[in-house]
Amino acid sequence: MGVSKKGKRRIVCLNRDFYWYVTPDWEDAGQVKLHIISEDKQFIAAYNMGQSCQLDSSPFIVIQGKQFEGIVMENGCYKRILTPVWEDDTVITPDIVARIIVWCFSVKEVVTFAV
Repeated sequence: MGVSKKGKRRIVCLNRDFYWYVTPDWEDAGQVKLHIISEDKQFIAAYNMGQSCQLDSSPFIVIQGKQFEGIVMENGCYKRILTPVWEDDTVITPDIVARIIVWCFSVKEVVTFAV
């Protein structure tokens, strides 16, 4: 079963369809999050916006789906993974979304950390 497309924007990246949307997470003090989901739901990620402005911590992405280059995901779990610093303090554009997707599927050294 594919992902619900209602309220989401479509982007084609790496010859695959992904859908993304931005929403505040009220369980996380209203932190604005970028959500990216592949058509087949094998890739699910959430990125807190505005991390490039925080000098006291490293930016991270939360991976919930089964696909992410460099780690094996178990069913029902998620991992926080350190990311490069993306300019994420302005309006979210398809360019930023595409950069995040390409980075997630590129070969790299992965650093995960516990919640």
